Amino acid sequence: MKLSNADRGVARRTFLKGLATVATVPLAAPFVGRSAFAAGETVRVMGVSTCALQDWSSFESDTGLKMDFVGVNSDPGVYMQEVVANSAGDDFDLFVFDGGIEDRLGASGHFQALDPSRLTLWDQVSADVKSSPLLSGEDKTQYGAPIVFNADSFGYVADAVPDAEPLSWGLVFDNEAMLGKVAVEDTWLTTMPNAALYLMGKGETIADPSNMTPEEAKKVADFLIERKKAGQFRAFWHSYEESVDLLGNGEVQIQQCWEPVIKQLQRDGKPVKYASVKEGYSKWMIGAYLPSQASGDRLDRAYKTIDWFLGGHYGALMAIQQGYATSNPQAALEYAKTAGLDAEEVKAIELNIDKVEKKMALPFYWQNSSPTHVKAIEAEWQRFKQA
Repeated sequence: MKLSNADRGVARRTFLKGLATVATVPLAAPFVGRSAFAAGETVRVMGVSTCALQDWSSFESDTGLKMDFVGVNSDPGVYMQEVVANSAGDDFDLFVFDGGIEDRLGASGHFQALDPSRLTLWDQVSADVKSSPLLSGEDKTQYGAPIVFNADSFGYVADAVPDAEPLSWGLVFDNEAMLGKVAVEDTWLTTMPNAALYLMGKGETIADPSNMTPEEAKKVADFLIERKKAGQFRAFWHSYEESVDLLGNGEVQIQQCWEPVIKQLQRDGKPVKYASVKEGYSKWMIGAYLPSQASGDRLDRAYKTIDWFLGGHYGALMAIQQGYATSNPQAALEYAKTAGLDAEEVKAIELNIDKVEKKMALPFYWQNSSPTHVKAIEAEWQRFKQA
């Protein structure tokens, strides 16, 4: 049995749906659709579209709940605007955001602490994953439950890169043969730390790429400006669809991107690969967070939803379609076998588990949406963009 099209996880249109939602709603106003929530057994989730399913029928059949998911882009500014200024916790039962934001919203009282005893699958999650600094506050309070994580690198046209893997981040940032053939994501959150990884591999001293000092951020920006003036970068992408098109139509040969971009292009028959890199990875995690306002039935529904995210059905969908690891990968494999999925889909989950384990064995940093010197980092990024 193959997973049905209704069960197929996030594809290009889902990312676009989430991004379009952000683009069409003024951030100063409460989020669209709040007055239209269905009553009764509906869980209301605001979250990044990376974790969304195009069709939630699998969730609804497994839990008995209806899903009302409002997608937002991966942007700490959006999270702060919605949760703090617009009091989104009054209307939503659960937030699914990039890890790291709990340092701000947990400490400020906008998230409530997680009670793991209310999660039946919590003990199946590895200690390394659930103890990630991207899920707990600076005082070690557990605010988040791990939903999806991965270690990102870059995609490339196979014929354009004759070297054997592992490859170097230098192909993206510092390669004369790739001048004008490279695209990077238009955000400091990924591009600056990845450039920092490359510089560290060359001997530069940067203590933590995800939490750079102002001096370290300046060093990275200076390097990026130098490479920009040399003509290294062809484009800066802003959306999933744009990154698919840039690499798929041959406008660029190498692109710092999300792994689902490569999976999409491979399904379309494009000869592209996702790189194994020697300097290390950008490791990110998306967590589920409880609004401080959630209580009673709302809180019950939120915990039930988190438990489903920790289970095998959701994990199988993410592994097969996106190449992402969920917090309980063995449950995904068990689900695939007991549910009678096709051998090729079971194999895809096994390969995904092996791939993630190999990635995590290499150097990496935890992507941090709330670095200590975020204003200085943002300023250096703008200096690079304006150069």
